[in-house]
Amino acid sequence: MSGQEKFQVVSAGKTLRARTAEDVVREAAQTFSIPVAKARRLMLKGWVIKDQLSSKQVIEYRTRLQKIGLRVEVFPAGKYDNRELLAKLQFAQKRRNRNDVTRNAKPVEVAAEAAPAVSAGSSESSPAQPESPKRSPIANRKTDKPEPRPENGKSRAREQIEALFSDEPQQWKGVGIKRFILVLGAGAAAMVPGLFVLLAVFSIYSAVRTLWQIAQAIMSGNLGVLGIVSCMVTLLLIAFTVALLVWPFFFARRFEDGDKKGVVVLSRRDAQGLYLLLDVLAEKANLPKVSDIHVTAGAEVVAGPISFAGLRARQLPLNLGLGAVCSLPGRELAALVARALGIYRDTPRGLAARLIQGSSRRLQLMQWALENERSAVAPQGECAAPIKPLHGLLAVTGRVLMPVIDQLADIHHKLTAPVARLLERDGDACAARVLGSDDFVRFAEKWHQLVHAELVAVEINREAEVASQRLSDFPGAIRWILENLDSETRSNIELAMAQTSDPWDSAQAADNERIAWVEELTLSPLMNKAFSVQKLIDGLPALRESVSAGMSVESARAVENQRLLCASKEAEASLQVLGEYFNQLPLREVLPEAPPSADEFAEMDLQSVIDWLRGKLVDARELEQRLDQLRARSAAISLGAGLIKSQVKIEPQDYYLSGSTPAAAEESLNDNRARVGELQQQYRQIFAAFVLRVQRAVDAMSGEQGQAAREIQQQLAAYCAIAPQAEKLERYADILGLMIDSLSLDTSQRELIQKFYDMAAAGLAAAFDGADRNNSLRASGLPESLEARVGRITAYGLPQDRQGVMDALQAMEIRCKGASAAILEHYRIQLAPLLESCLKQERSMGVRPLRLVGNLR
Repeated sequence: MSGQEKFQVVSAGKTLRARTAEDVVREAAQTFSIPVAKARRLMLKGWVIKDQLSSKQVIEYRTRLQKIGLRVEVFPAGKYDNRELLAKLQFAQKRRNRNDVTRNAKPVEVAAEAAPAVSAGSSESSPAQPESPKRSPIANRKTDKPEPRPENGKSRAREQIEALFSDEPQQWKGVGIKRFILVLGAGAAAMVPGLFVLLAVFSIYSAVRTLWQIAQAIMSGNLGVLGIVSCMVTLLLIAFTVALLVWPFFFARRFEDGDKKGVVVLSRRDAQGLYLLLDVLAEKANLPKVSDIHVTAGAEVVAGPISFAGLRARQLPLNLGLGAVCSLPGRELAALVARALGIYRDTPRGLAARLIQGSSRRLQLMQWALENERSAVAPQGECAAPIKPLHGLLAVTGRVLMPVIDQLADIHHKLTAPVARLLERDGDACAARVLGSDDFVRFAEKWHQLVHAELVAVEINREAEVASQRLSDFPGAIRWILENLDSETRSNIELAMAQTSDPWDSAQAADNERIAWVEELTLSPLMNKAFSVQKLIDGLPALRESVSAGMSVESARAVENQRLLCASKEAEASLQVLGEYFNQLPLREVLPEAPPSADEFAEMDLQSVIDWLRGKLVDARELEQRLDQLRARSAAISLGAGLIKSQVKIEPQDYYLSGSTPAAAEESLNDNRARVGELQQQYRQIFAAFVLRVQRAVDAMSGEQGQAAREIQQQLAAYCAIAPQAEKLERYADILGLMIDSLSLDTSQRELIQKFYDMAAAGLAAAFDGADRNNSLRASGLPESLEARVGRITAYGLPQDRQGVMDALQAMEIRCKGASAAILEHYRIQLAPLLESCLKQERSMGVRPLRLVGNLR
């Protein structure tokens, strides 16, 4: 690579591991000293962060951005620019301004039809809000007994549901895809699957031909040992090819069978009202009817699996996420159903959509299976001992073929992109026909927020599984998160709407281009009355509990949503006190045990200490940022040194090493350790001055207040013994996270992975042991807090398969981070009363506060 080459760093629009977009934006603003509004643009996929960088500068930028949790990509300089994204943002802003004007001029009914609120821990549906004048009186009752039919032959329930729909005749305004375009699209979509069909036909032909040769040899009496061996080898090669390529493509959905444990089939008897609603919707909007409803805990509403028989009969199964049912009003949920069914509303569209989206999904599952060592003999990763060698051979050979599958997926997407976009818009038109174009524009933002809420709920549930816990009501958690999104998160989601959606994924929310196209259709609403779908499902609370249990392992214990979704009141109160005392300077480790010993501090009174600290706050922030960078390098250097010792070939600069020899790696480790130690000494000296500030305030206290403060000081001293363990756990978590992101996790790295995994497990055990052995920590309840956060597990095993290794590393990373966070949070809660007393004492003495310089955030 020439030293004259230039590169650009481009945002991938995703965060690393468990980091939230809000954390990334906030840390980016602090790290690069830019406004938060500008930092939000870093979350845009394709945003050019820095251009015209040398190879050394690229490594530095990529490391700093990955440290704050942003996933980035590197391209040659000038490949992308920000003009197109800026144009999309300007268009989105104009559209929002136009919507605001419309909203102020004519109040819409969406606010009136909002679904009833539910608390984070509730498993029951909340009482419905007062009905608006247009609300339809659908009774919440069982329909086991047949209702008397009026003269027109319609039941009363059907009349009530039909009353939700507009009587005005509507002219269909959609994409208007011509039949020959659909035929061409289906032909293009059949090319990649056709390769697998040809391979299957050739395999069958070769197998039949080989068997026929054996039969001919038997009949002619010429069958010999060599002929038998040759034919058997041929048949084995054919079978191996079928197991490696043909079976994984045509039976790709077997790889996701393990994800179906949380799916519940909703019969017509349990939801007659819902089925009736969908039947009427299909008739009014000219959509396929719903044959079966498969209920899940998430928020996706999609049709499938799609069969040719179902397309011809215009009867399709529907996967309905209870998260959407609980979070959306009836009209908006009906719009999602209409969109899911709309792209299959006639046979040509359905055939094209099945080939385009179905083949893309098969290739995606095939890629996932090859990456995670799944095969035809072990679709779920487990197989009997006799066939393990065959499974291993298929897994190793599959990895070699991964680039081929990637190329086939790219070819399929290039061939089908035009028709896939048209089908995507056709589905949007079906949804807009239910809501109307104006309401669809507003709903699209909520749709994105719903997707975000589901992702957050999944991450919370996954972290809770580490401690053998789970959300008791997963759909209710999605709704609670949706209703409690802060303004910063909503702004970040609005920025994400500028990213182009994936037309091969029917569950993706509408981007700005799709919204603008729907807006131009100027469709009037098919449904203009508010209603709640929750009333149409009998036994909904029990159903929510059932699907929520399927989201986690069987051993996970159901925990009230509020405990996992919300921070404790004590933790929130402590953060407020610490924010005031440290002037928003984050306390990221236990305070030093003693004040600074330098002579200059000996004569300082309380006001002098505060004045000295005021001049060091900016230095503390800079030291914190530099320490973060060096600690990130420390994790990379440690991993790189381990890879070199394991004789794994690496690029030294990728791991901040000065060379590719063990001696060079050791030199880099020592150099970085010395720099960290020097900065840490300066950083801790500033916080030691905070300890002196506390001591001066406590010395000024009298009576019971002073005695109580000194007792707290004695209790807090116990945390100094466990502080190094918390710091080690944070370091182990960084190394494990880096391993997940950068290593292939194959057998050649097994020894190194096992080494760091065992070190992290030992550190976790040492943290529990330190909390148990210390009387003060045990009395304060730290062991219980650690156990509630990460669970107490005595045996840590590392599986053999790649996916199992990745899951184990992620679980251990979460445990290490969770244990470190639990220790520091518990310390903050114990420290807060002492600092609150000190602040009261400072106010009573008339001391000038530290906050005079303003907020450093």
